[in-house]
Amino acid sequence: MNLFRSEEHVKNWPVYDPVSAESIMALADWALVFSGPLMKRRLDPDYLARVKEYGDELFLSLKRLGKAGPFWSPQ
Repeated sequence: MNLFRSEEHVKNWPVYDPVSAESIMALADWALVFSGPLMKRRLDPDYLARVKEYGDELFLSLKRLGKAGPFWSPQ
């Protein structure tokens, strides 16, 4: 992940790919996404058994932020 000053700065980056435009978010939004159980619970003994549940919560957080397009769809 790269952090930039603005959306314009991202789009002027030499290796910017327009396909990833939906991933441009404010730092506070990224903090919200990465503060969920997928990241917080990585050292729990049952993490692997619950990783799907945690991933679903991550995608729910993204959806709440309006990030539900094809860029975010799990393969």
